[in-house]
Amino acid sequence: MAIIVGCLLLVPGLGMAAGGAAAAIGQAVATDDDGYFRFTLDRVESTGVAVATTELWLDDVEGDAAPWVFDFLDVDLRLRVDGAASTDDVFVGIARSADVEQYLAAAAHSEVIEVDDRTPRYEQVGGTASIESPLEQDFWTVSASGTGEQQLDWEARGGRWSVVVMNADGSPVVSADVEIGARSGAVTAVSIGLLALGGILTSAAVVLIVVGARGRRSSGHDTDGPSPLASPPPPRPSPPIVDPAGDERRPTAVG
Repeated sequence: MAIIVGCLLLVPGLGMAAGGAAAAIGQAVATDDDGYFRFTLDRVESTGVAVATTELWLDDVEGDAAPWVFDFLDVDLRLRVDGAASTDDVFVGIARSADVEQYLAAAAHSEVIEVDDRTPRYEQVGGTASIESPLEQDFWTVSASGTGEQQLDWEARGGRWSVVVMNADGSPVVSADVEIGARSGAVTAVSIGLLALGGILTSAAVVLIVVGARGRRSSGHDTDGPSPLASPPPPRPSPPIVDPAGDERRPTAVG
């Protein structure tokens, strides 16, 4: 039983330890100096007034779904956006999807529906070729604008969110380079937890296997009686018989 339980514990123990090590190594190797995993998209473009994503996180009713999940994950998002031309005055903002949908409802724009190998795929939405400047809107949770590379930092929360890239004046024909960065404060904690739990399970499994193997080996040498293959003991001679005359006669051995 000890060997069986040890083997059953060994597999998940090694798996947890390997997962924790992989997470720790990945965070150390694949992140930048600020701890962000970076992902660069191919250039985002639209003949309309904006490039937008929809329902970035959780789709809920009240606007803040499962806040404890995001508190634990502690996810930070970083967007770096640079206009295709050095003189482009670019805008990037994050807001509730409902506000963005209302803002872009009558304007032509492109919605990112998926990203395939760094290449965004769009759904084109028809409408007018002009819109009020995004700088005049007050519903943005975070935003950045200007010439050159613009950086936006956002602490993720539950709800439906949209990311929007536009020209700062709201004019049509948008073209920009986008780099996405994400980091989670839970990665280190999860890595340490997996390594610790995996080490405990693996150590317990090894101890059980060793104890079980030793117990089995020692029980193999203990016997309750003579082995059926053992040779019978040699016959023992009978004690000498002394007759009344004093002569000692030694009988022959009895088989």
